[in-house]
Amino acid sequence: MNRFINARLSTKLFMTLVLVTLIIFITITLATFSIVRDLTLTSQKEKASLLIDTVSPAVSLSLFLGINDLGNKLSAITQRNEVIALKISDLKGNIYLNYRQHDFTSSYQAINITADLMEPSTLKPIGSITLTYSGEEFTKTMDRFYTLYGWITISIFSILWLMMLWINRLLLPITLIAHKVRNFKPGKKITFDIPYAQREFTQIIHSFETMQESVIQYSDEIEAINKNLEMKITEQTHRATQHLYYDNLTSLPNRIKLQEDLLEKAINTVAILNIDDFKEINDFFGIDAGDWLLTQIAHWLSEMKLKPYRIGGDEFAFRLKEGNSHIEFQHDIEMLLSLLSEKLFMIAEETVHVRATVGIAVESDKPLIHADVALNKARSAKLPYSIYDQSEGIEQQYQANIAMSAQIRQALVEHRIVCQYQPIVSCAAGKIEKFETLVRIQNEDGSLIAPYDFLPIAQKTKLYHHITQEVVYQACHLFAARDEQFSINLSSSDMLDVRTVTTIENILRQTGTANRVIFEILESEGIENFDEVASFITRMKELGAKFAIDDFGTGYSNFENILKLNVDILKIDGTLIKSINENPRNRIVVEAIVDFAHRIGIDTVAEFVASEEILQNITDLGITYAQGFHTGKPLFLNPKLM
Repeated sequence: MNRFINARLSTKLFMTLVLVTLIIFITITLATFSIVRDLTLTSQKEKASLLIDTVSPAVSLSLFLGINDLGNKLSAITQRNEVIALKISDLKGNIYLNYRQHDFTSSYQAINITADLMEPSTLKPIGSITLTYSGEEFTKTMDRFYTLYGWITISIFSILWLMMLWINRLLLPITLIAHKVRNFKPGKKITFDIPYAQREFTQIIHSFETMQESVIQYSDEIEAINKNLEMKITEQTHRATQHLYYDNLTSLPNRIKLQEDLLEKAINTVAILNIDDFKEINDFFGIDAGDWLLTQIAHWLSEMKLKPYRIGGDEFAFRLKEGNSHIEFQHDIEMLLSLLSEKLFMIAEETVHVRATVGIAVESDKPLIHADVALNKARSAKLPYSIYDQSEGIEQQYQANIAMSAQIRQALVEHRIVCQYQPIVSCAAGKIEKFETLVRIQNEDGSLIAPYDFLPIAQKTKLYHHITQEVVYQACHLFAARDEQFSINLSSSDMLDVRTVTTIENILRQTGTANRVIFEILESEGIENFDEVASFITRMKELGAKFAIDDFGTGYSNFENILKLNVDILKIDGTLIKSINENPRNRIVVEAIVDFAHRIGIDTVAEFVASEEILQNITDLGITYAQGFHTGKPLFLNPKLM
């Protein structure tokens, strides 16, 4: 069925025509066959009945008279070739004649006709006569009928074949149209060379030509649209490339472009230039002015023929030019820094001097990383430039910092942040009255990591405040069950962190230790956000807490700030205390601090008390408390850790 549905139109027409013809032909043939057969057979039977009717009166009379010799009377019938047999019998079954042709061998169908013999006077049956008549004429008639229909069948199928050829010829234009349409390509016009055409095909061709014109017009429009899109795509691609690979402010190639350019070689020489104190320029003149300055610097660097990249806010980079040596590259950088220090840039109507620091990586497989390491080294050493030296092990230090950061994080997760407590002894009474909380990391083997090994790293990450919160939690819960005062170190960043401040306040309220806690401000860090720190101190003092300034006497020591912050204790820096016996200058500074503290009514604590002699000296000076290895080493007060 599917094959017929998918067949060609000419095949469908031909098969339909054949099917209809066969149905009609078979119907007519069967009807004609039945009619001819019945007519021929009836004719033969009528002939046989006529012969019987001819002899029946004479035979009936002979049987009535008892005459047995009927052969002569019936010779006219029996001698006929079409008569095969003749049988006459009476009602009692006596046979008077049983004639049969002895040489009859024909296979033609025989026709048997039987009739009653009647008594002449009464017309009562007295016997029967049976005539077997040859069907040769019937058979020959039927054979002629079959032959005729055979030729008719051949003629019909010949006509059908010719009709199929004619149908194919009629449908040839469709094949030609299909072939041309199959090879149709947009932009090319198809011409139809049809050998002959009926009206229907003419209409199809006209419709297709109309459609073709529409397609060509549409194709032209699409082509125009595509060209427009290509132009826009090219433009957008260019813009995207510019945005991806070039800095919007200076139009210089950016870090991504530099990284791709560096991939051209496995080993590269690169320099990174950083504008010194650029943040101060932004703060003083404004961000817009800072951007304008960066634009001027970028333009000037381009004029120096160094092909700069802008890789960060105030950072530019340079690659070693093809054909130049490393010595020449270093000389170019030195010349650049010298000229830059003499160059004047304009911001509004003001002239600005710009200085820069450069880090150089020579023949490096990680040029950006190594140049950045060299830049940091130059900044720390306050050098105009520095060249990366692998033997200095700076990268190893970075790796160690990363490892320590991971170790701190793991210690927080596994609750291995622990606290030891160093006694603070009253110089007058000679007994322990306070403890300072000192944080440690306890390794899995039980060993301890000192705070100076991990706190500076924690301060560079988001872990520092978590450590502070953990220390406050442990110390407050421990001393909630004790009577001594205890101190906890806080940095200014702790006091500015909202979550840390909230946590501290909640813990103090929960443990009831606010009136015995002393928060030591790490004065050596300096206090930049003075108002916020002062606000925190006021908030905690309202709860009953006290405050101490740690490491007072060095760094950012400022007597005016002490008064403004309203602290309760000054912890004198240990570098002054440990050499107080040998260094008269240190003793004078300590005496001044103690005198200042006494005048404003606050206590003092001497750190690094390492001997009895130092303890005696600070006692004589009037220092309130002593802290150091001589008066007591840090120890665990938590029974679980002791």
